[in-house]
Amino acid sequence: MRLRLLTVVLVATVALMGCSGAGTAEEPQEGPSGDTAEPESPEPSPEPLGIEAPAGTPVDPAQFPDAYTGHAFLTPTGNIICWIDDAADQWGCLVKERTYAEPAGAEDCLKSFGGGFSSVQGSALMPLCRGGVIAAAETGGGVVLPYGQAITVGDVTCGSEEAGVTCLDQGSGHGLFLSRAAYVVS
Repeated sequence: MRLRLLTVVLVATVALMGCSGAGTAEEPQEGPSGDTAEPESPEPSPEPLGIEAPAGTPVDPAQFPDAYTGHAFLTPTGNIICWIDDAADQWGCLVKERTYAEPAGAEDCLKSFGGGFSSVQGSALMPLCRGGVIAAAETGGGVVLPYGQAITVGDVTCGSEEAGVTCLDQGSGHGLFLSRAAYVVS
């Protein structure tokens, strides 16, 4: 277990330095307690970073408006919230209740680790630092993205599965898998 934790910290640190990386505190578990990723992109194709493109029935992004971020959704359990702000070239996800350990870099947050990750302008995903509401969907009344469906806004596609949420930025190749028990960033 100690070796596994050291490996997670090392890999997460590499990810935060702009390289691909992953971290998990536990293996992903399927089921309603969580909420599942090969990059496709315009020319030139970025080198695959480890997250496959989310599968799922496409939905109309206009059905997922968010006053703060442009587009946001909740998983059916309400435990994971994701947002895509195409105008600001930002996206990310957070999990309300999690069992994975805070990733390396979370200690640098001025307020607190927000239980998720975000990407700005095609950058690698970083721990989400927060001190307020990220998406209006957090305050209740957000639109649910059912399991087996996927939303695409700009270059970012997110898919909702019972095992978790997978998002991929096809432009940069950076991606995220997030569930109650685990995360993988690339």
